[in-house]
Amino acid sequence: MLISVLTGFAAGAVHVVSGADHMVAMAPSAVQKPRLALMDGLGWGVGHSAGVLILSLLGILAKDFINIELMSSYAEFLVGISLLIVGLLAIRTSLRVNIHIHEHMHGESKPHKHFHFHSFGKRIHRSHKHAATGLGVLHGFAGASHLVAIIPALALPLVGAILYLFAYLLGSVFAMGCVVLGISFAANKANKMFYPFLMRSIGGLSIVTGIFWLQKTSIFTF
Repeated sequence: MLISVLTGFAAGAVHVVSGADHMVAMAPSAVQKPRLALMDGLGWGVGHSAGVLILSLLGILAKDFINIELMSSYAEFLVGISLLIVGLLAIRTSLRVNIHIHEHMHGESKPHKHFHFHSFGKRIHRSHKHAATGLGVLHGFAGASHLVAIIPALALPLVGAILYLFAYLLGSVFAMGCVVLGISFAANKANKMFYPFLMRSIGGLSIVTGIFWLQKTSIFTF
């Protein structure tokens, strides 16, 4: 049973970090305060896990009634669209950042200065706090290759299969949480003057990835 749990956890974690679309989609959310980045990362992980689980159940229980590959192709197309949107929003955010210098004295003989920035439109961000979860669900549906995740479970006893799937989903959540938290700490340590450039670069990468995703999707063949 322990082997099933460890294998499932590792498979879920590797799947998340090896997906370029996963990393690019969550990069803009990661470049914020660690607590907010972690919340978005965990939200994406939960959504992705839910999408994979639903897709897997459909593949097992309703494979004779539902064209899983076609449904997954549509989901992949929507992933491409979402990457374009994420990229454009990241670029818009970079253009709405107000960076300035604060001068402070904390009992020292000389004042010290540091960069400070404000990002306009935080209300908009709060109003879409569940966007990361929805994006995760979409990614979970995209790619019939996700069904590969349940193949080991099919060869296990019922209890072992349940533990494997649960560990797989937990590994997905844990991996994305760690990734965005690491990016957030690194971004917050960097010079704030580079924040707009970083967001524009991430936005551009997301747009390029989205275009590639739309080009590779098979939706137009149906």
